[in-house]
Amino acid sequence: LLKRLKATYRRAKTITLIVDNYIIHKSRETERWLKENPKFRVIYQPVYSPRMNHVERLWQALHDTITRNHQCRSMWQLLKKVRHFMETVSPFPGGKHGLAKV
Repeated sequence: LLKRLKATYRRAKTITLIVDNYIIHKSRETERWLKENPKFRVIYQPVYSPRMNHVERLWQALHDTITRNHQCRSMWQLLKKVRHFMETVSPFPGGKHGLAKV
């Protein structure tokens, strides 16, 4: 993803990434790549901050409406409901619905 961002925004002087503390964001490979590509600036969010990290709201809504106490008889039924949720709900108020590709 970082390589794709670099290619897409090759003319940008700086690229700021706001990320959570998922382990891959702080891996040795990622840290090494970021040192070799100083135009990238990384801002890490606090460990658990649902107000700052909108995807936490999405996970909570998914849990509240789909996965908590579900009545699905099979994993495939549950996955179908989760997929439908992800395709129709936006974690950002007023934002575009559905899954996005970078």
